[in-house]
Amino acid sequence: MVNGSRLVVESLKREGVKVIFGIPGLSNMSIYNEFYDEVNSGEIRHILMKHEQAAAHAADGYARALGVPGVCTATSGPGAMNLVTGLITAFWDSSPVVAITGQVPRNSMGKLAFQEADTLGVMENITKFAVRINSINEIPLWIKNAFYISNTGRKGPVVVDIPRDILNENVNEIEFPDKPFVLGYKEFKTEINLEKIKRAIELMIRSERPVIVVGTGVLHSKATKEVLDLAELLMSPIVSTLPAKSAVPNDNPLYIGVMGYYGKTEANRAVLESDLLIIIGSRLSDRTFTSLDEIRDKNLIIINLDPGESMRSGLNSVSLNGDAKIILTHIIKNFVKLPKKNSSWLNKVKEYAEYYSKFYYIEERNYMKPWKILKTIRNEIPRNSIITTGVGEHQMFAEVFWESLEPNTFFTSGGMGTMGFGLPAAIGAKVAMPDRVVVDLDGDGSFLMTGNNLATAVEEKIPIISIIFDNSTLGLVRQVQDLFFNKRIVGVDFKASPDFVKYAKSFGAEGFEANSYQDLSHYLREAMRLEVPSVIRVPINREELALPTLPPGGKLSEVILSDPRKAY
Repeated sequence: MVNGSRLVVESLKREGVKVIFGIPGLSNMSIYNEFYDEVNSGEIRHILMKHEQAAAHAADGYARALGVPGVCTATSGPGAMNLVTGLITAFWDSSPVVAITGQVPRNSMGKLAFQEADTLGVMENITKFAVRINSINEIPLWIKNAFYISNTGRKGPVVVDIPRDILNENVNEIEFPDKPFVLGYKEFKTEINLEKIKRAIELMIRSERPVIVVGTGVLHSKATKEVLDLAELLMSPIVSTLPAKSAVPNDNPLYIGVMGYYGKTEANRAVLESDLLIIIGSRLSDRTFTSLDEIRDKNLIIINLDPGESMRSGLNSVSLNGDAKIILTHIIKNFVKLPKKNSSWLNKVKEYAEYYSKFYYIEERNYMKPWKILKTIRNEIPRNSIITTGVGEHQMFAEVFWESLEPNTFFTSGGMGTMGFGLPAAIGAKVAMPDRVVVDLDGDGSFLMTGNNLATAVEEKIPIISIIFDNSTLGLVRQVQDLFFNKRIVGVDFKASPDFVKYAKSFGAEGFEANSYQDLSHYLREAMRLEVPSVIRVPINREELALPTLPPGGKLSEVILSDPRKAY
């Protein structure tokens, strides 16, 4: 005889699950009871987070680092509802997460039972898929299905909601399926349409000013080499979306930078002046292409696993549907006999980069500049270090100034812009990649949303490093109020910020105060040497702006390059 909770654990083990991030409660407690032997034997590692939002973010960071679904669990009602922010974050960034939630017994549903919530009703519109188990016999199949759905096609989070009475129910014999089966679910297939590939190549050959735009689909398909090979054949500059910042090494001479709302001006200008956009593994989001009117007259080639992406844009394009690596391989194969294009267009874009650099890299005597802080960090940590970020001005500083030097080393909340993502995502990434240095670049406002999970990092001996850009305000909101709302600054400045060094030490972590670039270098080396989590506070001038930027609702052509409050 086995109960439903044992079936859950056995099903997870059959999917290769080694780590689970979660918090126990009444409705998932019997699952934890079945975890007991696995946790004590080391077969499964359970990591107790301090809030369910953080459990979902940690599973997300784990998934991004390893490319397999991260797993989190929560009880019914408030536990499941607290997962919402983390799961929608994973959904918007196409990150594979499987959430196992407990639910009140079936005979209590709809009766305002203690800790009852319509988990399915809430989750079905913010995740890739959500299912409620209605019978103990469904558990093995639906957990297998959850992993399959989560990690195929456009990846994303899946929720499996299980009533408590089913978890406690016993069954004599049950079969574990070898294959998933989801009625009506179809994996996106790679379509090798030779006619479309021929048309795409013709556009590339005719193009005089091509630009390659890379999104996270390049990371999912591990297509970095193919992107670089195509760019070299076309002598094309490469720009990226923010979430795909590490899709190609940022020190490659063909990489120009992140484009979009807070992107590099030279990257945006290259897109605006191009005659062909080759968009690989990216959706045309309003944060990247702020106005589709600006690219409506261009030739577009859209390579995306999701065949609906080009249709959603409403733009005329050659749409190549499927895995970016496979499609790019077919395209490149047909270019081998063609001579390389001349580099005049690439040189022009590089001239733009050199020109605009004078607006970015400004020195100050009285306080530390974000670009130089990031350069100092980059010089100290290994090339393959993983960076996570919170959301706010510090994230925009990283968008422009951080150099990601190896693929899949930059994790941020791009689509949802979720404050509090950085620290728990770093925990998940470090658990997934224990031999890598993992650094959370964070702001004081963002860090405080999930900073209590430092306790988890200490308890579990997860030596992450958090670097807090501290300006005692919600910097990005303050910036918009300052520049675009007639300086009517309200509801953003902190009057009781903690001493982050003492805050870290109160959990048993290490804390450092870096008041110079030399301090930062020294404390970074010290933090990497330690076997405990570390926090390094770096003071930032409250008046510092995240530039370049656009006015609210602005077009890429309406860039604000320098502080409009000053005359340089």
